[in-house]
Amino acid sequence: MAMKAIRLGLVAVAVALLATVWWQGFAAPAGMLYGATAEAAEAGYCLAVAERISEITGGWGDPRLERHLDEQVDFWRPRAGTAPGAGRVALARDSTAPGVNEGAHLHLAVQDCALRAVSFYGHRFASFE
Repeated sequence: MAMKAIRLGLVAVAVALLATVWWQGFAAPAGMLYGATAEAAEAGYCLAVAERISEITGGWGDPRLERHLDEQVDFWRPRAGTAPGAGRVALARDSTAPGVNEGAHLHLAVQDCALRAVSFYGHRFASFE
C-alpha cells in the first residue's frame, strides 16, 4: 500500500512539473539571435550577414550559395524595418571582436539566420530544394 502511494505521489509530481513547463512555455519570449532585442534588429543582423558574405564572394561563389544569399537578403530586408544599419553595426562589432574569425562567424551566422527563417517564420528557401 505504501509503495502504491509513493508511485501515485511521483506521478502527481511529474504531471505537475510537465504542466508547469508546458504553461511557462507559452509565456516565454522567442529567443532572438545574437543578442537582438527586437525582431527588426534581428532581421537587420541577418540582412547584414547575407550582404557581407555577398560582398566577400563578389557574386563568384558557388551558384547555389549565391542564390541562397539572394534569398536571405530578399527575406530579411523587409523585416529589418527602416534602420538596417543597426544590424551592420552589430555584425561589425561581433565579427571584429578580439579572437573572432570573421569567416567562421559569418558561416555560423548565415546558418543561424536561415534556420531562424525556416523554424520561426516558416519560410521555405527555394535554394534548399
